[in-house]
Amino acid sequence: MTTDFKDIKPPEERGYAHPELMVTTDWLADHIDDPKVVVVDQDLPDAYSRVRIPGAVVYRDHYFKDLSGSPHIQDSRTFAATMESLGIGDDTTVVAYDSDGNHVAARLLWALMYYGHDDVKVLDGGFPKWFAEGRPLSRETPSQSAVTFTSRPVPEVFSDKDDVLACTTDPGAVLLDVRSDAEWTGENARGTARGGRLANAVHLEWKNFITGGDVPVIKPADELRELLETNGVTPDKKIVAY
Repeated sequence: MTTDFKDIKPPEERGYAHPELMVTTDWLADHIDDPKVVVVDQDLPDAYSRVRIPGAVVYRDHYFKDLSGSPHIQDSRTFAATMESLGIGDDTTVVAYDSDGNHVAARLLWALMYYGHDDVKVLDGGFPKWFAEGRPLSRETPSQSAVTFTSRPVPEVFSDKDDVLACTTDPGAVLLDVRSDAEWTGENARGTARGGRLANAVHLEWKNFITGGDVPVIKPADELRELLETNGVTPDKKIVAY
């Protein structure tokens, strides 16, 4: 499915259960100067240095992992310090975007929700839509306000090793592998000791969930539901995505 960006319906018209997790480019344009809104560019710093949405900030690791090389998300204290360095405090509305279907922007959404900060959105259409609409761009680095971010981990949105292992044999659970096809087959091990996949996982590369074209957005809810149910991913099951 390829959609012209001018024909993209806003999130609230695409049938999602929680359209409030996204904002439109119109919304962002209206709130771009709001001191309570922080826009985070989830592309890598090299892309950020070329051009970005005015006022956007960036962090050196867009997965927010421990910089020691650990595969895990930053610990509670480190994550709080990282957010504060970006000007994100307890009363901040965060808007994340990237240039590649927003799959990395969604990482920040999950990370903030894991640490108890629910006021986070993804920019529908990301940077490609903002750019295609001819909206303002910038190369200036914004100054950051002094803020306090309080980490409040929410265990319910995180699955540890024991939980994942239990899901491999639980008929009421689905492990949803959204990595690339090459990672699924093991052709691309991504630096791990052994490439491949988890036992009994379902594979749907994340690109299946977005439209085609130069301005990809998440597909409408009815298309997503059909895709997921066809592959055994249904609302009655516990779903762990990775």
